[in-house]
Amino acid sequence: MFLYRILHLCTIVLAICIVVPAIAGSPAGDNRARKLYKEGLQLKKDGRLDEAQQRFTAAIAADGAFAAAYIELAGVYRLQQQPEPAKQQLLRLLERSPEHPTALETLAGIFYEQKAYEDALTYAYRAQQRGCRKMHRIIGLSYAYLDHPAEAIPALETACKEEPRRAELLCQIARLYAQQEDYKQSIRYYELSLQGDSTSPDVYYELGMMNFNMENYKTATGAFEQAARLGRPVDADLYLNLGMAHLKQAAYDDAIRNLLSALALKPKDIQVMMNLANAYYKKQEFRNAITQWNNILLQQPLNGFAMFMLGKSYICSGEISRGQAICDQALTLGER
Repeated sequence: MFLYRILHLCTIVLAICIVVPAIAGSPAGDNRARKLYKEGLQLKKDGRLDEAQQRFTAAIAADGAFAAAYIELAGVYRLQQQPEPAKQQLLRLLERSPEHPTALETLAGIFYEQKAYEDALTYAYRAQQRGCRKMHRIIGLSYAYLDHPAEAIPALETACKEEPRRAELLCQIARLYAQQEDYKQSIRYYELSLQGDSTSPDVYYELGMMNFNMENYKTATGAFEQAARLGRPVDADLYLNLGMAHLKQAAYDDAIRNLLSALALKPKDIQVMMNLANAYYKKQEFRNAITQWNNILLQQPLNGFAMFMLGKSYICSGEISRGQAICDQALTLGER
């Protein structure tokens, strides 16, 4: 009888074991998770993201250690433009596997997209330590947006070696060198950027500015004109820069033409007016120069330079006494 009871109890326990649902970590649970995962991959491929999300979620419920399911679920959330749930899935995975490289890499990308550049740096460096390649781009761009050009430049230069012909990276390096007033290196990277994409008007315009700073005025003029041809808005700044570049080359007619266009768009811009007056003076159109110097003095009555040049313009136009008196007044103004 005693033996019979023992055998009967064993039968009951065995029956219970058979009907208990598969739990996470068990072979059956693992098989179910993989089946759900594969279904999720196919649904994702078919563009049925909501259903794919459900399958990946179920796969994680069946096997909480199924790393690939967390990664895919995060990927679906990103495709659905839901970065926060994506982050939560990756952080859950990191609780189980703190150094999971794909989770670290993906989190770096999400934080970068959200402009959380310090967090992006943190996860990018961790991913890099775990062997993830091509983290230099996120590291360099994050440093750039955090206004750390010295740290950004070497990271982006390495990124360019990893991802050659990336015009936007080369352009970013050019801007960082410009920020550090290393115009020679800036020009080099702008030119490399244009080798990859020669259709960007903004890059030509910025290249023109760098060449102007390096006193390469002819090259600057060509770059400004190419920027306009490629569709950059022909605004007062472009006309002003073109005018100044022509003025530096003693091409006074071209300088005056562009500066007049700039003045039409910004009638009270002192910088435009000063350059235009200077162009007229150097072309020996003294009456026009007198008009411009007077216009400047209407806005800035204590502008000693404009007053002195007004006097010189009168002298050169033949009104010597009047001009000398104005020059004396300007010198007196400068002594105050």
